[in-house]
Amino acid sequence: MAAAIGWLLIALTLCLALVANLWLRSFVRATLLEQHGQRLEAAAEHVNAELDTALLLRLQAVSVVAAMLSEDVQHSEGARLKRSLEAVRRGVPDLIWLAVTDADGFIVAATDEQVVGQNVNQHAWISQGLDAAWIEEGRSPNERFLKLTAPVRNADGAIIGVVAANLRWNWVQKMMAEIRASPGEWLLIDRDGIVRHGPSVLLGQRWQDAGDPITPFDPVVAGLGNDGSDLPTRIRTRRLLDNRPYLIATPPNARDGTLRRLGWQAVVIQPVESVAAFATAIEWRISIVLSLLGLAAAVAGIVMARRLTRRVSVIAHSADAVLAGNATRIEVPQGADEAARLGSALDRLLDTLRRERDELRRLNAELDERVRQRTEEINRLAQESRDAAVVRERLRLARGLHDTLAHSMMAMLTEIRVLKHLASNRPDALPDELVRAERAARDGLDEARRAIDQLRSNPVRDTGLGAALAELAKSLGERSGIELDCQIDPALSALAAEPAETVFHMCEEVLRNVERHAGAARLLIRLQRMGSDGIELEIADDGIGFEPSAGAAGHYGLVGLREQADAIGARLRIDSRSGEGTRVSLRWTHAGAA
Repeated sequence: MAAAIGWLLIALTLCLALVANLWLRSFVRATLLEQHGQRLEAAAEHVNAELDTALLLRLQAVSVVAAMLSEDVQHSEGARLKRSLEAVRRGVPDLIWLAVTDADGFIVAATDEQVVGQNVNQHAWISQGLDAAWIEEGRSPNERFLKLTAPVRNADGAIIGVVAANLRWNWVQKMMAEIRASPGEWLLIDRDGIVRHGPSVLLGQRWQDAGDPITPFDPVVAGLGNDGSDLPTRIRTRRLLDNRPYLIATPPNARDGTLRRLGWQAVVIQPVESVAAFATAIEWRISIVLSLLGLAAAVAGIVMARRLTRRVSVIAHSADAVLAGNATRIEVPQGADEAARLGSALDRLLDTLRRERDELRRLNAELDERVRQRTEEINRLAQESRDAAVVRERLRLARGLHDTLAHSMMAMLTEIRVLKHLASNRPDALPDELVRAERAARDGLDEARRAIDQLRSNPVRDTGLGAALAELAKSLGERSGIELDCQIDPALSALAAEPAETVFHMCEEVLRNVERHAGAARLLIRLQRMGSDGIELEIADDGIGFEPSAGAAGHYGLVGLREQADAIGARLRIDSRSGEGTRVSLRWTHAGAA
């Protein structure tokens, strides 16, 4: 290999010496023009990629925020969403505004509280975020900004909302100021064809109208002695500043890139005369260097090739031994040449791979342990949830027994005591009292049957809270003859889910007590809204009243009412005095009340 390289170098040196004077000029200039065009094209692609990457990173940041807020959006935790958005905005001060919508387009949280609850489906740039992350340029009367959106997805990949943000224009200007094009300088053309970044004399001009195109390529003006056929296909020429000819590189935007979405285009320009001057300097340098170093390079090439190939062979044999499992390190030749650096780089790479493999094993072990701990925690929480459900069901059954069987048994006990007294003192009154006792037993049996029917059916879910209360009041009036004033807000008639069911059961208990103990002639039942999200149920009678603070042993009616109110987070108030009637009010919060 070394001999072949040496003879090749000698042959090339002789050929160059013979033909250099014949084609050096045209070759150098044509090659330089082609390479410079490629460099200019590469610079344009670099600027394009820098712009696209910087904008994409901001867009991906919004996508990351959307991923982090997925759980909060699913559980409609508005306060927590707002705190998260405020934290993101503090961390990224360039964001003017942040908001989160649900799947129907309603804003559920935002850094601007005034927009919460608005429907933004009519905004096309937010609707774009329902499919994938989107970026768009926005303009207000005072300034420009960028509009960013990203979809919020649940664990199944379904879209449950959109995160929207506005990015300050000064961030875009700062980003553009930090990007450099080498060679040349670059321009940014916006969607309307206006120059937004570049030389000051071109700012604000329409790019289509800036300067005149040079077609065909003008070799006299260019000073290159070339017709321009060696330029890359995407390089054009145009007279721009001071009517001087410039090379223009316009790279295509990526199909899914942010620049294509914004309608922006990056352009790199460079004066042709700088290329011509550089070509002349290179031409002289190449001629001198070829003359002086041609022969020396051929001789030195043979020696260096022999040495280099021998040292590279050492590295190759060492690498084969590592692959075969007979060695753990790459043998690095002594010295500081390419072979030594190559061997050292391969050895470091091998060591890095080995450390990363060990670290990956350690991380896998830690991950397995965390998964085990999390599984145990989930199992514990699931067991606690099942225990809590059992306790709630027991309390519900206890309240049902109190509301039905306990009252009936108390009435039967009272009748038995009366019968015992009459059997001893007034036997002649026993028949009438037995009739009353039979009636009390029949009433208790009817109440037990109604309680069983209520366990099997659910009037609140079937007809709504308002309709169920109206039917309950109608039944009470027909049985007792009490004059009823039932005031139900029509907007609340359809309440069906919790806590409406619990409220209905509490109302049943209160009306049962009114029927049995109050001795009332009139009864008011009012269901109305209080404020934006509050609901109040009021039951008032003109009966004999009682002292709420004086509890009776073995009677759990008021206790049951307070337990049920606490269970749904409601505020229960009972106002009563002997001889002045009783007023019971229950107030709770419901998201759909407004």
